[in-house]
Amino acid sequence: MSRKAEKYFEEVSGSWDALRKSFYGDEVRDAVLAAAKVLPSDTVLDVGAGTGFLTEGAAKIARRVIALDFSETMTGESRMKLGGRNVEFKIGNVEQIPLRDASVDAVIGNMILHHCLNPDIAVRDMARVLVPGGRLALSDLQQHNYEFLRKEHADRWLGFDVPQVRSMLARAGFGEIRVEALESCCSSTAEHGQVKIPMFLASGRRR
Repeated sequence: MSRKAEKYFEEVSGSWDALRKSFYGDEVRDAVLAAAKVLPSDTVLDVGAGTGFLTEGAAKIARRVIALDFSETMTGESRMKLGGRNVEFKIGNVEQIPLRDASVDAVIGNMILHHCLNPDIAVRDMARVLVPGGRLALSDLQQHNYEFLRKEHADRWLGFDVPQVRSMLARAGFGEIRVEALESCCSSTAEHGQVKIPMFLASGRRR
């Protein structure tokens, strides 16, 4: 993650849950958890967990959830909500996940790839920590041209097109790959009004 992204999330951590609701709804979480096929016996890793949007849902199903984020302040918000449950909190970078190989059953993430310095490296490391046959489900922005998001939300990438995401997962060693448009869009307020950016849901199974 860039220092710019770190600074942005430090500043918005206290208001992130309200902000997030203005961007996209809980149906995104439901779609990710369904695509990851989370089971009661699973250990689930939530990458870029933030204040716990996906973590909270996964913790209601899985035996154990590891919430990984690079931001101490965002993690602090999540810890206040979810501490004491079946959730373990870790500070770290998704491109160098602080877990051993083949240690989790499922990896989930929302809006993480477009903040990564190297999304390919991040997806490869997600594959590394998955057990063989483990599931991955990620939601993020489809490719767009809203340059203002680089400045206002510290976005590094202006989304991704579907073939690009499919190739990224294939290079990382995933099979049973699906990349599809979500019905949900990410809404953001620009200088000339509100913009809606289509989202995608990508899933696969580690070979």
